[in-house]
Amino acid sequence: MAPTCPGCGVEIAGKVVKCPDCGEIYFRNQMMCPNCHRPTTSTPTQRPVPVRHKEPITPVVQQKAKPEPEPEKKSYSKLVVSLVIALALCGVVIYYYNDSSRHEKEDYELAAQSNDPLVIEEYLNKYKDKNPEHRDSLQARLARLQEIDKEWNDVVISGSRDQLEHYAKTHPDSPHKAEAIDKVDSMDYAHVMKDKTMDAFVQYVKQHPNGRFVNDANAAIDAIKMTQLQPEETKMVKALFKKFFQSVNSRNEGGMLATVADQLTNFLGQSSAGKADVATFLKKIYKSDITNMNWHIIDDYKIEKKAGTKGAADYVVQFTAEQNISRTDATQPTYNRYQISATVSSDGKISGLNMKRLTTP
Repeated sequence: MAPTCPGCGVEIAGKVVKCPDCGEIYFRNQMMCPNCHRPTTSTPTQRPVPVRHKEPITPVVQQKAKPEPEPEKKSYSKLVVSLVIALALCGVVIYYYNDSSRHEKEDYELAAQSNDPLVIEEYLNKYKDKNPEHRDSLQARLARLQEIDKEWNDVVISGSRDQLEHYAKTHPDSPHKAEAIDKVDSMDYAHVMKDKTMDAFVQYVKQHPNGRFVNDANAAIDAIKMTQLQPEETKMVKALFKKFFQSVNSRNEGGMLATVADQLTNFLGQSSAGKADVATFLKKIYKSDITNMNWHIIDDYKIEKKAGTKGAADYVVQFTAEQNISRTDATQPTYNRYQISATVSSDGKISGLNMKRLTTP
């Protein structure tokens, strides 16, 4: 019923209609109801409200009051933003400073532990304006390493094995220590290769257990053992024949058979002989008129070592033995001298035996 809108001052008297279908109130100049879209009729929903004032009333348009400016609040906001930006910048500066300090410390620790002058020089060139204590420490270390390098150059020029060995012992932290040890190793092995004896190779392995040529030296030792008679092997061969002839003297068949292989390549001219043939020999050698027999080995052994099967070694043996006989028949000889030719297998058994009678003295 108001002549104008109390909010915006637009005239509404006689200019609005009510939709008969949905009851929506809207301006009549609209073609249809904005709610249900029914066509607008000319019948107004309300009669115009008569103006009771004698003089026309000027519609009052009410406007929303504009908010008063808040200068203090805006100033405060600007201050907060400026403070946040300043703190962020400080944080970035502190981060990069700390990060730079952390890298400097890590590089210093690396350089302090290094024996390479180039690593130390790299730090000094990179951090010219950083921690002066670190720089002083590394400069002193660099001077020491440079002095060591000068000593090393003098040792290398000298070419002396003793000086190289002395340098390695007196400069345990030098970057050239390993090189000095390697040069000594090479010199020692070159000397061994000139000699090529068992003792030389054994001495090299003892002095250089982790040497560059230790595998070659061990291989050479094994090869020499296969062809070069060792003292313990000579002792084994002699003990074997001593037991054989002692068993013959005592007519101990079991003891004698324990010294021979199950199959002999030859035995007193018989090829492919067995232990039974050896036992027969013991029975035949004692004639009925023999009361005593004594075999005595002359220590003139000639022992040759030969490579056998499966990496083992066989031994070719030659020596002289004397036979003294006590007999009832005085017409028979009581003394004989024999040359013994035999072979010994890698398992320490007699694998062949022949005897040749020599002229009696």
